[in-house]
Amino acid sequence: MTNEIFEKFTAQAQTFFAPVQELNKLYIYNIEKLFEIQLNSARDYTEICLEQMRSASEITDQKALESFLSKQGDTFKSIGEKVIADSQAVANIGTQFSTEAQKIAEKSVEVATAAVSQAPAAAKKATVGPKKAA
Repeated sequence: MTNEIFEKFTAQAQTFFAPVQELNKLYIYNIEKLFEIQLNSARDYTEICLEQMRSASEITDQKALESFLSKQGDTFKSIGEKVIADSQAVANIGTQFSTEAQKIAEKSVEVATAAVSQAPAAAKKATVGPKKAA
């Protein structure tokens, strides 16, 4: 009897915590993706800055200055494209997270609804039980 109660409790706990575990895994996966984007962006922007510093340090005359300044438009364009790409990647992660979290929630509701609908039937069986001989 005690084992049966414990097994039912364990099964219910697993059913309850399964969506939480799925959400935690999803959360961690998405955090890793965001960190990856941030690290890649930091590296890329650092490389751009260092390249700009190297180019600026090589300016020795008017012609080199004009060349440096003419390349600034391309540099700003590439930075703008990188910012847009990074923003889109973060937005996609958010959208995917939202979609997956919604699926987990819907699945959890279905499982909970099924458990609630089965509970009255199980309660009836428990109260009817075997008849005692008189």
